[in-house]
Amino acid sequence: MGKKHGTIKKANNFIYWILKILMTPILWGKYRFKFEEHKDIKLKRPCLILANHQTAFDQFAVGVGFPFGINFIASDSIFRHGILSWLMKTIARPIPFSKGSADSSAIKNIFSVIKQGGAIGMFPSGNRSFFGDECMIRPGIGKLAKKLGVPVYFVLMRGGYNTKPRWKNKPNKGIVNSSITRIIDTEELKNISSDQLEDIVKQELCFNESEWNAKQKIEFHSRHKAEFLERVLFWCPECKSLNKLSSKKCAFFCTLCGMRVRVNAAGFFEKISHAENCPNTILKWGKMQLEYIKSINYNKYLDKPLFSDRDIRLSLAIRSKKDEFLKKGTIEFFGDKIRICGKDFIISNLKDISIQSYNRLMIYTDDGEYTADMSARSNAVKYMVCFYHQKNIIQNIEDGHYGY
Repeated sequence: MGKKHGTIKKANNFIYWILKILMTPILWGKYRFKFEEHKDIKLKRPCLILANHQTAFDQFAVGVGFPFGINFIASDSIFRHGILSWLMKTIARPIPFSKGSADSSAIKNIFSVIKQGGAIGMFPSGNRSFFGDECMIRPGIGKLAKKLGVPVYFVLMRGGYNTKPRWKNKPNKGIVNSSITRIIDTEELKNISSDQLEDIVKQELCFNESEWNAKQKIEFHSRHKAEFLERVLFWCPECKSLNKLSSKKCAFFCTLCGMRVRVNAAGFFEKISHAENCPNTILKWGKMQLEYIKSINYNKYLDKPLFSDRDIRLSLAIRSKKDEFLKKGTIEFFGDKIRICGKDFIISNLKDISIQSYNRLMIYTDDGEYTADMSARSNAVKYMVCFYHQKNIIQNIEDGHYGY
């Protein structure tokens, strides 16, 4: 990654066509993915492409639907993997963006690529779905699109969450499709405000997978439908315990009270035992656990942790370089801080927290960016949600952002 403005070039069309020829059969074979092309629509650069974010392969799922290369906005964490990152930068030419701060270099490169006649691909939520609905779209995308002044293409993915949930290692066998749902040309762009455009973005991209499949009734098959679900759900609706949930094959259960449900082929919960209060979707469960988190008196947990996890690897993240390992130990959440391997991260001083991949916690501070890699079946979501809840209280925000 160069340091000067304009160092990112627009994506190469020749390399794009090679990737499209390779990726189209791979996406179909592994995920039964298809892009519903509209032959009557003439797609051209420069343009801005906005899409909802369901899976780790979304950039390919969006890219195969266009006849030209796209520079996607990507978390700068993907630029820390040596030769693989070098290949990615050379071939795909993504624009790195730091989630922990206002990244002026990313904005400069976006405008530079557009001036070169390129296409920018962006997932406005900046976050893959945890529970099946689109994560919160933060303010600013409308203003950016207006300033770019190029056509805006909206792409909607459906079936991605049920096929490859963020918390699951192996995909289910189902159907995934994407399509262009709306185009705003330059003339229409001139006649709408940035606020109106932001509302359109939310209308087009805020997709709810469980509502969609309640009507579609598509089956997603696997012998391990619930495996690793405890990576996103950490609260039991029956006994109100934290960190006692577990999964095996299609079963999801509480090791404390015996609550037990099963995930069916359509992605909904079926009650098995001691599950009177359990909802029928992951999304509803996620909302219920958020309400419980908001009801906790955190002042009781200033000297003792609310919850904790072992086998944590703490590292210092350095942009465009491999993480520098610091130590291994325990992570604990207190009412005013997160203690990781003996190092205290004071909530009021933290800039941001996010999650990468399954359960890598990213902590952004004034002193730098840290990563906390958690064990395979641990839950990083509860640390992020509780952090944001406490941050909202400190900033006197009644119902703000919770990391998703």
